[in-house]
Amino acid sequence: MTSSSTNGQERRRSVLFIVLLSCLVIQNCCLRSTSADYASQQKVLQRLIANQRAATVSKASNGGTRWAVLVAGSSGWINYRHQANVCHAYQILKKAGLKDENIVVFMYDDIAFNENNPKPGVIINKPNGSDVYEGVPKDYTGVNATADNLYAVILGNKTALTGGSGKVVNSGPEDYIFIYYTDHGGPGVVEMASGDPIYANDLVDVLKKKYAANSYKSMLFYLEACESGSMFDGLLPDNINIYATTSTNPKELGWATYCPGDVGTSHEYDVCLGDVFSVSWMEDCDKEDLRKETLEQQYEVVRKRTGEDNSTVGSGRTSHVIHYGDMSLSDQVLSTYMGDNPTTHASIDEVESFPSSPVVVSQRDADLLHFWHKFDRSPTGSKEKLEAREHLLAEISHRKQVDHNVNRIGKLILGNENEKVLKRVRLSGQPLVDDWNCLKKLVRTYERYCGSLSTYGIKYMRDFANMCNAGVNEFQLVVAAIHSCS
Repeated sequence: MTSSSTNGQERRRSVLFIVLLSCLVIQNCCLRSTSADYASQQKVLQRLIANQRAATVSKASNGGTRWAVLVAGSSGWINYRHQANVCHAYQILKKAGLKDENIVVFMYDDIAFNENNPKPGVIINKPNGSDVYEGVPKDYTGVNATADNLYAVILGNKTALTGGSGKVVNSGPEDYIFIYYTDHGGPGVVEMASGDPIYANDLVDVLKKKYAANSYKSMLFYLEACESGSMFDGLLPDNINIYATTSTNPKELGWATYCPGDVGTSHEYDVCLGDVFSVSWMEDCDKEDLRKETLEQQYEVVRKRTGEDNSTVGSGRTSHVIHYGDMSLSDQVLSTYMGDNPTTHASIDEVESFPSSPVVVSQRDADLLHFWHKFDRSPTGSKEKLEAREHLLAEISHRKQVDHNVNRIGKLILGNENEKVLKRVRLSGQPLVDDWNCLKKLVRTYERYCGSLSTYGIKYMRDFANMCNAGVNEFQLVVAAIHSCS
């Protein structure tokens, strides 16, 4: 097909779009008196505008394509906020012009129509917020939301996929990639909704392979999880064109927000609706011009809101946002990766900031808050109150057991040096562990004899890493685990 005929088709499509849009605007004016019809027509208009923008804006200024991978690594109603975060991120990218074919979404997809959802089919990311679930692609859901599939998607390796939509990041040397991950984590590890977790060395190895394949121009990576800095610290090179930002440094907790009991939060919800780091960067995108704001500027906004500007400063309920990788990329504008959003595209409810006194809870304890809130608000003597109490006590009991097991194992192996060795934190710029295979073996051994570490137990990944750094081997752990957990 010649260039002139292609341009002719583009002009005809544009004319057709304008005519159709005009007709719908006229029809809207006639139907405005009926609110239901008007709302329906508004959705049609918004979808048409988004599609037209996607047809013209998905390409970066250099002719390359923008790609995005959005990952919610959890499942279950109590982890509502992670899928809400990812859905919100999708809406930002979609409004800014990225095509669905260039956005890959990992989410378990058990929230929108969960029996506990007070608004079936709707997911919100802030109190009284708009629906962020509508239109979100269901690429890798349920048992297909795995670490191996994520690696295959990033590398563009369709043959390595198991289930899912088959969509991968089929990028080239002039393309830009944005990866956003949100979930629970521990030192050197983050979880996935199904299957094995993601270890820091495996993730960085995948990114190195992507670079070696010359299949992107530059990459932006946002990662939300407890101890998330440990996923890149001492591991991510500064010369592979990747700029990464984490919600915490390598040794501190992340924080959930818009939680039960928060100002303005509906009593209908017994879960946290978002995470501080995630809603900070997304609500900034909702109100700013992505064509003007740089990565560094957003980093400063998020760093202050997550830490300095959080009203809980001094209570220990803040985290230090950290950036890693190639700092020379920080002067790029956000639209390089996220698309060219219109100057005014967000509604008021999307851009208002935190309440003056936000209720924040550590991501690791958000489930306890959920069970307590459900217990507290349920009628006395009801089935709901009894179940909530049982869930709360079971979680507390499980945590105590994990604490006992790990501490007992440490004492049996290391004796009086237990606390000194296991709680050691390496200097900035050093990876968590020297031998990642040793770490994986010790964790598997623990779980074989003592049961799953669980979301709570991955806080002890540093303990196992320090065992490896101190020369502890698999056989020693087997003996200690048998004595501690049998």
